[in-house]
Amino acid sequence: MNALVFNAYGKTEDVCKVEKIPRPEEKDLKPGEMLIKVQAAALNPIDIVRIKGGLKALRPEPSFPAVVGFDVAGEVIAVKPAEKADGVEFKVGDEVAARMAGSRPGSVAEYAIVSFGVAAKKPKDLSWGDAASLGLAGQTAIQAFRKGEVKEGDKVFISGGAGGVGTLAIQLAKKVFKVGTVATTASPGEKSELCKALGADVVINYKSEKFEEKLKDYDFAFDTTGEADRMCSILKPGKKVVSISGTPTVESLQGIGMKPGLMIRFFLWMKKDSSRFRAANTHNVKYSYLFLNPNAADMKILVDAAGAKDIRAVIDSKYKLIEGTKAVSRMESGRCKGKVVIFTEEAVNEPKESDIKDEGKEQTKAETNEETKEETNEETKADEGKEPKAETKEETKAD
Repeated sequence: MNALVFNAYGKTEDVCKVEKIPRPEEKDLKPGEMLIKVQAAALNPIDIVRIKGGLKALRPEPSFPAVVGFDVAGEVIAVKPAEKADGVEFKVGDEVAARMAGSRPGSVAEYAIVSFGVAAKKPKDLSWGDAASLGLAGQTAIQAFRKGEVKEGDKVFISGGAGGVGTLAIQLAKKVFKVGTVATTASPGEKSELCKALGADVVINYKSEKFEEKLKDYDFAFDTTGEADRMCSILKPGKKVVSISGTPTVESLQGIGMKPGLMIRFFLWMKKDSSRFRAANTHNVKYSYLFLNPNAADMKILVDAAGAKDIRAVIDSKYKLIEGTKAVSRMESGRCKGKVVIFTEEAVNEPKESDIKDEGKEQTKAETNEETKEETNEETKADEGKEPKAETKEETKAD
């Protein structure tokens, strides 16, 4: 089958390519897994971190070539029932969406193996591209709001509203958590207008304004851009800042069942974002780091909300599988407004040919030149992707 792979850790342009690899078969399934024919897959900044080796300290690749991607949507073609039914069962012909996890990442391929425990059935009227775009970013937002104990009527602040996580977080805050006020940051013009269209009540131009000078008495702050220390002053006493950017904490790893050893603990201690804890203490608020725990229940919340038109995926660009390396370049550019989606040749009805980027098609000059601070820092830690990276200082700061 064709797949977007990397053959070693390194620069994306050096190690990524689309090539033929052995197709997974029904005999490869473990109990509670299904084989799907992939229709669409979405990229996230964490994919770039993984390719460059930023996750190898905690989750080294078991072998190369390794298939890129975590977010996927497709049709079930084989199943191996779970030994103990403790959730939704799937059958051949089901259309599903998932944020892949554990030892089986690899969504940008013609076929993929997906665990029952991270998947949900896709509503028939939800497009493949939209379904593939929800998992990582949407579950990150849901779990951040839960961790922050967000409730109906609250005032919440979400930094980086025009990025992959931010676009879904704004909608989920309004439609699912039913908060009273959503404030966010974005660059002026198109991205600010996008945030307003998604439901943001207050959009702060980060280029000319400081959000900490504009906001006060908020109930929760969601840091997707590495600015948690500045958010502490806008909260009511006792409220919470939750971050997906920066260095994870030991507690965040333990919260998803990991058992970091002495070396990892020492690394995290050395890289600890002390300024965040100091700011939290100064303003009598609580700071914590979120490490994504992919699961079927949150995936179902997302596909159901999207199927009911309460939320929608914001798609930046669409590519064919054979153009996978161009999709990686787009993701790595930091200029994305929403998700980068890759379609297999099997997705014959979506998108229309005119909607898929042509080979070598250039981005517009305005899009290329626009600063996008909020997107470049916001998603990379939104998953197992928020794992500590023992590589360069620059990687450690990546979102």
